Amino acid sequence: MRIERVSSSSQNVSEKLRDLTGNLTWTSLFSRSKRIVRLKVRAEEIDFARAEVFIGDVNKKTKGAFAELTVEHLVHVLYADFLLHVRENLSEFKTSADAVTLEDTVNNLRIKRQTYFPRPKKSEAMSQIVNPKRWALLEVQFLRENVQRGEVFLYDAQTTFPDFHMELDEMISVLFVDFIAQLRRGNQQLLINALMERFFSHDFY
Repeated sequence: MRIERVSSSSQNVSEKLRDLTGNLTWTSLFSRSKRIVRLKVRAEEIDFARAEVFIGDVNKKTKGAFAELTVEHLVHVLYADFLLHVRENLSEFKTSADAVTLEDTVNNLRIKRQTYFPRPKKSEAMSQIVNPKRWALLEVQFLRENVQRGEVFLYDAQTTFPDFHMELDEMISVLFVDFIAQLRRGNQQLLINALMERFFSHDFY
């Protein structure tokens, strides 16, 4: 009986992972055709390697239930979690200390972009050449309807704050690298638990 429960759970996880990236499942075979958009996530090579290590640890904790989990899936979960946060927690005005406004979110994205993807000054250009970062790109497949959610958010942000501009693939890259930075600070167990909770408690979209 225990083996059957684990197998069933793994099946559900696999189906959800496939659906997350827009791949066909038995359910989606009978639904309307889904338009696919491919975006490129930018990060250092070591960031992608660290994500792979994290996924291996997730599988150890779940006894292989997440055997099909990839870095691409991780990107999807982080992006979906951000959109859920925007949809459920954003308020127009700062009604309390815990309230999150569009201005808070925009400023947070600005700070993180400057932290993880700084534009070097001319005086710093030479040291960048001596110790260049090894950047890499990961192509990730998204459902068009989910891409539109992020595009609408960025349009509203840029309309409200004309001096702010960010492309969707840039925003997703910031979300991914910020997650990796949290891993680097030693929050691995906390992040594994948070990932499990988000994955099983939300449909994300």
